[in-house]
Amino acid sequence: MLLYDMRSKNIENIMESTPKFILEIRQRLSELSGNNRKIAEYIINYPELVIQKKVSEFARECHCDSAQVVRLCQKFGYDGFTGLKKRIAADLIDPKHTLHRQLEGVNTPFEERKNNFGQSIARTVNDTLTSLDEESINRAIAQIQQARQIVVCGFGSSALAARDLQTKLVRIGFYAMFFDDAENIKMTCATLTEHDLLILISFSGNTQYILDNIVIAKKKHVPLLALTNYMNSPLAQSAECVLKTTADEQKIRLGAMDSTISQFLVIDLLSSMLAARISEQTEKRILQIFETVK
Repeated sequence: MLLYDMRSKNIENIMESTPKFILEIRQRLSELSGNNRKIAEYIINYPELVIQKKVSEFARECHCDSAQVVRLCQKFGYDGFTGLKKRIAADLIDPKHTLHRQLEGVNTPFEERKNNFGQSIARTVNDTLTSLDEESINRAIAQIQQARQIVVCGFGSSALAARDLQTKLVRIGFYAMFFDDAENIKMTCATLTEHDLLILISFSGNTQYILDNIVIAKKKHVPLLALTNYMNSPLAQSAECVLKTTADEQKIRLGAMDSTISQFLVIDLLSSMLAARISEQTEKRILQIFETVK
């Protein structure tokens, strides 16, 4: 009983916590007026939306110009709007700051909890399918078909999707490798050329291990294919082709399945269209695998 009480108190403490960047900005609200006040209040009230926007988009939302946004960010101690977004993302990734957004009350009926999960997943599937366009899928297929060898990388839950994509590519006849170890990825990326393809999967598009390999790939002129949730992320901005997922940023921080499901959905669509494009090769390859392992 004591253990239960201690856990309850810990959850209550977590649920009452506020991200530090919000506390810091709140403390300075009294200094601000006009558009600066609007900018600060937007950041406090909608931090998840802020990290998805370019500075020009954010400025339009606040009815001001980009320079004013950047100056205010610098006043808060950041090097600019990008610095602010990195701080927001870092604080929101901390489970202590996001569990209170995700945990339903202990008295929530099972049927209601079950329905909420179903609705969340259905929304993720529908939003992801809506955001995907045929042109991006076709560009990704072209990159894969032209590649001599393919390296697929992902960390954390994105590693599950990366391994699934690598497995599907091998099954339909492509030479593909999967890595989720930072040092092995770096060594392998250093051997790639412009004739190969590096596929990077990251929900946030800000995973440092992923970004480290972008630098290596750019030096070697290796084509990049990205799978991410945020088109304004460093990963998306660096890739020649981007496949976009659409999942709830808040829920993924608890390890919910939303982002993983959206990644698997995109991968299934991509691999099925690729397999159909080279149906004879796919059929031959699958038969070879079947004959070998049976």
